[in-house]
Amino acid sequence: MRLAVAGTAAAFPDIDYLSFWIDPLLFLADWHRTATHSLLFMPVWAGLLASLWMYSHWARSRWFTVYALCGLGVTSHILLDLLTVFGIRIFYPFSSSLYAIGTSFVIDGIVTILLAATLLYSLRHPGRRAAMSGLLLLSLYLGAQWGLRSHAYRIVAAQLSEASDLHLLPQPFSPFYWQAINRAGDEYRVAYLSLLAKDKAIIDDYRGSTALEWRQESLLGNDNSLVPLIDEAWSQPLFLKFREFARFPVLYRLDKEGGEACAWFTDLRYTLPYMTPAFRYGMCRRHGQAWRLYRLKRFSHNERQALPTITQH
Repeated sequence: MRLAVAGTAAAFPDIDYLSFWIDPLLFLADWHRTATHSLLFMPVWAGLLASLWMYSHWARSRWFTVYALCGLGVTSHILLDLLTVFGIRIFYPFSSSLYAIGTSFVIDGIVTILLAATLLYSLRHPGRRAAMSGLLLLSLYLGAQWGLRSHAYRIVAAQLSEASDLHLLPQPFSPFYWQAINRAGDEYRVAYLSLLAKDKAIIDDYRGSTALEWRQESLLGNDNSLVPLIDEAWSQPLFLKFREFARFPVLYRLDKEGGEACAWFTDLRYTLPYMTPAFRYGMCRRHGQAWRLYRLKRFSHNERQALPTITQH
């Protein structure tokens, strides 16, 4: 029962995903990982969840234990999300600042396996030993990730003549894969590093330290004749929330067809070499008409969704 209480509480903060269906862009920019991921709100959520468990006969006589387990579950979720690059507002509502350590991908397979194995072992062998062993292994892995990122940073920085704004982002599938982003204003150089490979990794786009392939990315594209149009789309007041959300914004593509122009943008934090970017938002305008705000649906090429008017005001 204790595992059920703590596990349910650990899943609770992501209830904010329900707001995605109200407005996808406001979800990304303002709603996700705010109130439900705030350490200041944690006692409130723990109390609410503990109250719901009072319908259980087991929990009614153990209010403080249930409250503590709920607090532990919510806090563990917040701390694990702090490891990703998305960022959380842990001091909301008194501060809107985002905090992100950035050593783990949003879904880390090894972290998931460690947590699942600890849970399963605890079900068969109740007691503190399983929990403490799982916590120790998780701490060692997270510490190793920190060390690997530092090592990757030194490797990449040594190859760049200018690395004043260099960032190493974690990748899925392996803690030895890293995305390197070297920023210079609105221009970026991007490469994918494997700390184990000499040349190509199992996934070809990831290269060894001596075989890195850099590509250029830009916020306004590489065609000077189109820069005014793209800049106009990017600067629209309706696009404010995406500008607030994106940390490394780049032009995804420019579509001009049937008298309509659409400038689509994405964030390099969520671009993987073998997948369509998850977050693609843009502004579209027909000749003589006003700009309108859209998103390209996940896993689609051209299927777009007009965003609700709540985003546009």
